[in-house]
Amino acid sequence: MNFSREVTRQTSCYTYVIEDEDPALARLHVFKLAEKGDLALLENLVSKSPEVLSEKDECGASPLHHAAAGDHINIIQFITTVRDSQDLNSCDDQGNVPLHWAAERNKAESCRALLDLGANPNILNMALMSPLHLAVSHGHNNLVELLLSYSATDCNLQGDLGNTPVMLACSINNCEALSTLLKHGARLCQQNKLGHFPIHAAAFAGAKKAMEVILTAGEKLGHQTEVHINYSDKSKSSPLHLAVRGGNIEAISLCLATGAKVDQQQNDRSTPLHLACTQGATEVVKLMLSSFDQVEDIINLTDGACQTPLHRATIFDHTDLAEYLISLGADLNSIDCKGNSPLLLAASCGAWRTVTLLLSKGANVNVKDRSGCNFLHLTILQPKGLKNLPEEVLQSGAVKALLSCEDNEGCTPLHYACRLGIHDSVKNMLGLSGQVGLSCKSKDKKSALHFAAQYGRLNTCQRLLETITDSRLLNEGDERGLTPLHLASKEGHTKVVQLLLRKGALFHSDYKGWTCLHHAASAGYTQTMDILLSANLKLLDKTDEDGNTALHIAAREGHVAAVRLLLAR
Repeated sequence: MNFSREVTRQTSCYTYVIEDEDPALARLHVFKLAEKGDLALLENLVSKSPEVLSEKDECGASPLHHAAAGDHINIIQFITTVRDSQDLNSCDDQGNVPLHWAAERNKAESCRALLDLGANPNILNMALMSPLHLAVSHGHNNLVELLLSYSATDCNLQGDLGNTPVMLACSINNCEALSTLLKHGARLCQQNKLGHFPIHAAAFAGAKKAMEVILTAGEKLGHQTEVHINYSDKSKSSPLHLAVRGGNIEAISLCLATGAKVDQQQNDRSTPLHLACTQGATEVVKLMLSSFDQVEDIINLTDGACQTPLHRATIFDHTDLAEYLISLGADLNSIDCKGNSPLLLAASCGAWRTVTLLLSKGANVNVKDRSGCNFLHLTILQPKGLKNLPEEVLQSGAVKALLSCEDNEGCTPLHYACRLGIHDSVKNMLGLSGQVGLSCKSKDKKSALHFAAQYGRLNTCQRLLETITDSRLLNEGDERGLTPLHLASKEGHTKVVQLLLRKGALFHSDYKGWTCLHHAASAGYTQTMDILLSANLKLLDKTDEDGNTALHIAAREGHVAAVRLLLAR
């Protein structure tokens, strides 16, 4: 490459070559020179190409950004002289001005120079952080003092979610920055958009020392500590609520020691005790209750869902905590807004250790939820069904009595197990109840066999049919006259259809005259139709109450393959 002129400077660290005829290289060099602080070469470059100072790098940053990051005061002064201070508040692609770059990199001299030149210290970048926010969050406390020494700096500037620098200092336990901010007049009780006060931010972060600074400063300003520690945010959460969510035992202890109310309820009426029980934080719960004079007044306090702390502990199978609450008088049979007792809630959540505990403590097994389900219904709905319960529980008389209990739809636990095809649970229940459960009907007059056939549960059907001694159950119709064979045919469960036929299922018509072939044809299940016709070809000519054969039905529904099959027969 030919050059009209070449300027070279070497040091122990770098070499620069400035080429008058290569503008792209000149643009590249201007950022390097600004960051390295080479004033002589930068002056030379600018004298030949003044426009390079208005260039932006791939991040949208100007040479002044790079000079600030490098802490080169002479470069900053040179650029602002040439550019007449217009770059002082220019933003990169992230909204950062040169003062942001200097603050983030802890460049005190750059910060001072920029501020002296008139840089605005209150510009928020795209993350809604000012240079002061950055200095606080990075722990650059010398810069915090420096920035605050300039009257233009707003120490209460709100950033993301309305968080002030005080909030940030509290959230990272930066007590030095916090004290500096308060010394310079930062507001102690300014809320963010969530309604959090600084004491909330410190409590959630587990910043015990920051909490102490805040409370002490509050006392000096007339905020009584016992009142301050119970300030509410927009959701009516206290610092203790936030401390429990954060899980720091020291912050929780400080809240309690300074007068935090254990029974204070947030908008959903949850107390800090409810939150701790949800987490299974046994030590926190013990700490809270040891600070409360009348435990019986809070142990059964309900939240907005009418759930007690014991309900909350059962959800995630916190057995040790549940046992502790019970020992203090927690109500075993308290009902929430959905009709769930702790036992029902534990069963519906698969909290099996807690289920066993509650049963051993005498929980009422006859309680039903709003759907009429007892704990056995809910147990069936969980993976593994009755296998989740110890044998001694299943053998108890109280539990055996639940086998014939119906929900609001008239379904027993056996109906549930048959619908889901939980073979082991079906086997267990049949062993416990014998024929009793088989004869129970739902409100629409479906037996357990109806459910198993309808949902294609082959093994369950096999087990039920092995147990049935009354053959009428095989051919009984529901409220619409549908037999198990009708239901299996309607859903195209070919193997179940074959099983029912082998066991002697009859070709009844339902109450509107449809045979099992009508039902199979209506859905276009040709394999099922073929099995039925192989067993009884006369089904072809059977008509419903409107005179329709299965062929009429298949044609009406547009099932071409079914029509062809019927015509071929």
